[in-house]
Amino acid sequence: MLHLQRSWGWLAGMLGVLLSLAPSASSDVSASQPNILLLMADDLGIGDIGCYGNNTMRTPNIDHLAEFGVKLTQHVSAASLCTPSRAAFLTGRYPVRSGMVSSIGHRVLQWTGASGGLPTNETTFAKILKEKGYATGLIGKWHLGLNCESASDHCHHPLHHGFDYFYGMPFSMMGDCARWELSEKRVDLEQNLNFLFQVLALVALTLAAGKLMHLISVSWMPVIWSALLAVFLLTTSYFVGALIVHADCFLMRNHTIMEQPMRFQRVTPLMLQEVKSFLKRNKLGPFLLVVSFLHVHIPLITMKNFLGKSAHGLYGDNVEEMDWMVGQILDALDVEGLTNSTLVYFTSDHGGSLENQLGNTQYGGWNGLYKGGTLWKVHFVTPVFQPEGAGACYGRKVCPCSGEKVVHHDPPLLFDLSRDPSEAHVLTPASEPLFYQVMERVQQAVREHQQTLSPVPLQLDRLGNLWRPWLQPCCGPFPLCWCLREDDPQ
Repeated sequence: MLHLQRSWGWLAGMLGVLLSLAPSASSDVSASQPNILLLMADDLGIGDIGCYGNNTMRTPNIDHLAEFGVKLTQHVSAASLCTPSRAAFLTGRYPVRSGMVSSIGHRVLQWTGASGGLPTNETTFAKILKEKGYATGLIGKWHLGLNCESASDHCHHPLHHGFDYFYGMPFSMMGDCARWELSEKRVDLEQNLNFLFQVLALVALTLAAGKLMHLISVSWMPVIWSALLAVFLLTTSYFVGALIVHADCFLMRNHTIMEQPMRFQRVTPLMLQEVKSFLKRNKLGPFLLVVSFLHVHIPLITMKNFLGKSAHGLYGDNVEEMDWMVGQILDALDVEGLTNSTLVYFTSDHGGSLENQLGNTQYGGWNGLYKGGTLWKVHFVTPVFQPEGAGACYGRKVCPCSGEKVVHHDPPLLFDLSRDPSEAHVLTPASEPLFYQVMERVQQAVREHQQTLSPVPLQLDRLGNLWRPWLQPCCGPFPLCWCLREDDPQ
């Protein structure tokens, strides 16, 4: 078994080499077509696991992969957020090439009922492996879109991107799924609705008072309509949290909604049950199985027997539960006799989410310090960090990459990460003899990259990221979507 660790710029190339060496699907599986098991965490920081230096977080199963496999210490994701990084993971292409970027700040898909998503003309490694005779499955998080024109067309569904089987969340875990105070959408929506309610209520009261006191001449209709609209907005603000939970936090099997909204204490057992069933069904191989964990994204859904067990609060509990899941999956491989014919690769979609902080409590991961040979990093644009110098955007949900909330640097900022991994000291021509050579080489690479870009529709722009009621998946009367179609696995 080959164990690989950390992120995945070369994954598509590696799979391509394996496939170029593989003859037809009828050949000996273990010799020519290894089974492939890809394990992807969500928002896990590289500094959160033992094999990268954390001696207070217990991750023995992930550490075992590193000890008996390969650690890829210069293996970084293509984006710092879920949707674009996962698009790059599947395609081996920068997100900008597939349109999985935005020019307005929304750098991830915001709704299941939006039309944006990974275009079906993109080539994924799942499509390539399927053509080579592999059974292909994805269990867990998708977050690369679902529908285009109707709630059932499923144009962006995993089954249209090379996977034979899907069980999991079409969207993503978020604080709103558990109605956390750490909210990605609900709090902002409620605040906007409450503000509009206050404005309309004030208008209605002003008009009513003016009319009763004979200060203005106006019919009662504007007063009544303003009051009714104000009441509607107030009512909507109370229900919006529940609607978001039902709209986005659900589980599907292939094209069927199985559980809406999802029941948190069932999720981990259900995922493990699905993984074990897939391995049993396809043990004659060859197979590709992508296990895309819902861990360790907020709201950090953790089973009761792991709560309070780590030294790092709820986040640590969630990491340690995920490590236990990794162990369960490796044990299932062994039970089915697949250990020696399966390539296992563990990674995170990107680093820890530093912005997941509430008061003095940190609910996101730690991204550690990278070490190695000389490694230059150049910033042409940086976000306006909040607070200044924090290296994160604590006043926002996501650091922007465009618009008014970024700073353009001319000349660009240069750092030597081998000597300054925290990027505390900006290099200048006076402090770095190679300053101009490095800058010229980087700028030439940027020019060459830009020349290869072709215009494509932006999937995460305003229209692609707009919630549309007719695209919203619902397994019951809308908007009270509710269903539970399978028994508790425990």
